[in-house]
Amino acid sequence: MDSISVHLSRNPLSRFSSPQPTTGDIFIASSFDPRIGPVKMRIGVVAQFFFLCWSMSATNEPPQNQTPPAPVAPAKGSSWKFTIALIVLLMVGAGGWYAYVSSTAMPTPPDELQGLKTYITNLAKTQKLADGFTDENGDLVADPPKDPAKFLKVDEISFSLVGGEKPETAQGEWQDFMDALAKGTGKKVKYLTEANSVQDQVRLLGEGKLHVTAFNTGQVSTAVNTAGFVPMFCPADGNGNFAYQMEILVPAGSSVQKPEDLKGKNIGLVALSSNSGGKAPLVIFKDKFGMLPGRDYRYTFTGEHERAIKDVAIGRYDAVCVASDILTRTLGPGEKQVKPEAVRSIYKSESFPPLCFGVPYNLPPELATKVKQIFTEFSFVGNSVGRVYQTRGQVKFAPVDYKTDWKLIREVDDSLTKLLDSK
Repeated sequence: MDSISVHLSRNPLSRFSSPQPTTGDIFIASSFDPRIGPVKMRIGVVAQFFFLCWSMSATNEPPQNQTPPAPVAPAKGSSWKFTIALIVLLMVGAGGWYAYVSSTAMPTPPDELQGLKTYITNLAKTQKLADGFTDENGDLVADPPKDPAKFLKVDEISFSLVGGEKPETAQGEWQDFMDALAKGTGKKVKYLTEANSVQDQVRLLGEGKLHVTAFNTGQVSTAVNTAGFVPMFCPADGNGNFAYQMEILVPAGSSVQKPEDLKGKNIGLVALSSNSGGKAPLVIFKDKFGMLPGRDYRYTFTGEHERAIKDVAIGRYDAVCVASDILTRTLGPGEKQVKPEAVRSIYKSESFPPLCFGVPYNLPPELATKVKQIFTEFSFVGNSVGRVYQTRGQVKFAPVDYKTDWKLIREVDDSLTKLLDSK
């Protein structure tokens, strides 16, 4: 008999390429995670032995309508018990192999690279101000409308942090700033809970439903060009300095010493919407080290910087790419923190600006002036905002110049649009 093939597949309906079943193939499937493709395990001799035992157990059935043989001493065991025991052993073996496969990184699935191509295509469409915006002063930000009727009518100010943040948590952390906005503008201020993602946030800003908000570093340019976002302030230290770097981390005991050593390895990225956790690493790996995703390394999205740091500390990835300021507050002796000695940094990029607060281009000028004044005068010391930033050394807001401060980010975006041209 031919050897039996056992296919372990995390998703039997996957679009990923997988071998077609042939005679004698057995499929064991789970829907846990589609990132790991099918794995084929040959168990020829064992399977043949299992089939032989099953066949023998079938022949041990007493024949029908025949005179029973003379009584003999009972056997110490029976073939059906042996068969069941063998089935159990095979199931345990298959389970152990599946556990091994689950912990072993597989190549980046084809549809993930397709997703990256789609993102790059869409990103290329957002690299300049959209039609309808003007920029007469050349600061790369949309000018206020010349027609007074096009300014927003704001009875209540809508505020939000970066889209996707838990609204209840973010509102509690920023309540003191929201109170300052209400006091300084004389208007009610509410936290806009509908901004469940960055895409929602950009849409709500463009629709005039979001009036004061913050975008993460990598999404500022998209918000500027497509929704008329006007960057104004970043959290800063006492001297008004604001910056962070992208760092590549590996497990402390890893043999990897430099980015080039990550060829053929599995790298954890945060998200394509993140500069330090997605866009910048992809560009840096290509431009500085000649490495392309799918060809030279595999990648997986973790969704959060903190999770990426915790995962690499336990060896789930060969490396992760994260923001240095988030790394600083994630490392420490606390129960929910990662021990500093568990990870090692092998690369640190140039400095990038952090998340940025601003307003829509069509916010009434007098209201925009009041908001700007509140940002300028607000201190993080002794309030809810300070409790968030106290471990980062940031104590106030500092004004930004989008044209200058986001120059490197725009270069990253431009390079990213050409990332796969050489594949």
